[in-house]
Amino acid sequence: MSTKQDALYRLLSSHIADSTNSAFLLIGTDYRIQWVSDAARKLLFKNVPEIEGMACARGLRGKVCSAECIEDIALVKGDTTPFGAACLKEVQGEFNIRNSLLDSGGKTVGLLKQISSSEESAPPSRQDQFESRGSWHSTLAPTLARIAETTIPILLVGETGTGKEVLAQRIHELSPRRNNPFVVLDLSVVPESLVDDALFGHTRGAFTGATSDYTGKLLQADGGTLLLDELENIPLSVQAKLLRFLETGIVERIGQTKKHAIDVRILAATNVSPEDLLSSGRLREDLFYRLRGMTILLPPLRDRQEEIPLLIHTFRGNWSARHRRKAPDFSPDLVERFCDYPYPGNIRELKHLVDLCLSLTIDQTVTVDNIPDPVKEILFKKEPDRPFTNETIGSRGSKNVEEAIAAVEKDMIQRVLLQHRGRVSDAAHSLSMSRITLWRKMKKYNLDRRKTFPS
Repeated sequence: MSTKQDALYRLLSSHIADSTNSAFLLIGTDYRIQWVSDAARKLLFKNVPEIEGMACARGLRGKVCSAECIEDIALVKGDTTPFGAACLKEVQGEFNIRNSLLDSGGKTVGLLKQISSSEESAPPSRQDQFESRGSWHSTLAPTLARIAETTIPILLVGETGTGKEVLAQRIHELSPRRNNPFVVLDLSVVPESLVDDALFGHTRGAFTGATSDYTGKLLQADGGTLLLDELENIPLSVQAKLLRFLETGIVERIGQTKKHAIDVRILAATNVSPEDLLSSGRLREDLFYRLRGMTILLPPLRDRQEEIPLLIHTFRGNWSARHRRKAPDFSPDLVERFCDYPYPGNIRELKHLVDLCLSLTIDQTVTVDNIPDPVKEILFKKEPDRPFTNETIGSRGSKNVEEAIAAVEKDMIQRVLLQHRGRVSDAAHSLSMSRITLWRKMKKYNLDRRKTFPS
């Protein structure tokens, strides 16, 4: 088996690890069938002895493909990108089709089709109903596809944890820059005095402590996309220099007179409303209008609860891939409970709760009865008298909300450390955070593994 085929089959295995008994077939970028599951053979190719290597349009025409792309050879006319609109059409008729593009290193390497007979389909569950109802993301998808092809700057606005970085990366992946770097500069974790250096870089000897050259984030992102996260933290002293770069495309590293002409698409994200950014003077008006070619408002998770079952499914798959074992299922009743929770921490909080359930549950199915205690305390606490909105959170006092979230986080870290007997590396992996982040949080909450957790 070739290296390319081996990579495709590894990708295929990861996609179907948690799947149902549907039929699957894999199409390569040469538009030929590379692999079919036994169920697919029975469903589609009962009397066809040679399937692998067959042009996909010939093998699937009249079954799960309209063969709109070609007459006799499997090529998409006028489209050099593998798998055009005809290939990705999700047919609803005799068969139900789900399409998944397989990527390796940012490059499309195959198309996986999941096929089931309409006659054999079970009545839709609540999760299926949510999926078919459509979501904020699916509504936004056509717009993303259009703006991703341009170089227009985009400002992403939403509460912490709503998925701004994920959306920015999706824009990058849909753009012609997809094979070039996607770089993130989180301005909330860089000291104000070092933001200039983080953006533009420096040369050795440029200042005390500069013992080697450093390529700033702008140069690192040349040809690709740079996300300026937590934009509200950018110092005014750096804003003029950034504006100058946006106008000229020229980067000059600290301590160097040589100028570099680069091509970078800038995306910016903030959890502060644009109006507040301007009225408070935290952002120059001319820079704001350069960064805000288009503004995308990300609603909080409490306003798009129909996405929660889909997100749970995604987080289960991610957990499975990280731990290389099948993730426990979530019972329908538990999914219902997850859907009813208001998530002040948005998607990030949902991910932590799902990961905690998967990491601490020893049963094959996580249910309302066996969910870990810290998750149960959150999901089953008394419901708020009013819906959670920016206004109601403010009226309750931000300090109380922050303390509640901190208490949950501290308890979660304690339990996971206990589970891993104080091994910080294993605990950090289970919590999906870096060791440095976990050490910082342990210091914040005064947790000492040597005293509390025996080695």
